[in-house]
Amino acid sequence: MATINLSSNEETIYKDFKEGNSVQVRVTVPANEEENYKKGGTVDVVHGDFHAKGKIVSEPLIISSALQGQNRTISLIVERMN
Repeated sequence: MATINLSSNEETIYKDFKEGNSVQVRVTVPANEEENYKKGGTVDVVHGDFHAKGKIVSEPLIISSALQGQNRTISLIVERMN
């Protein structure tokens, strides 16, 4: 299962997600791991000690492309799973 780590600066996103709202997040992943962040995939959303399962409900939107095997930044919409 892929992981989305929310930083301390993303407190609002964390609160919305914890309340059950869908949230838009950006993740930076190696190009060879991008397949783990496809629509319908399950992710572990982490913020400090908080862990919850989420489902990706959007197609990944590429924010920055990977160059020669480098990391790629993608944007996703994730909803909390009960």
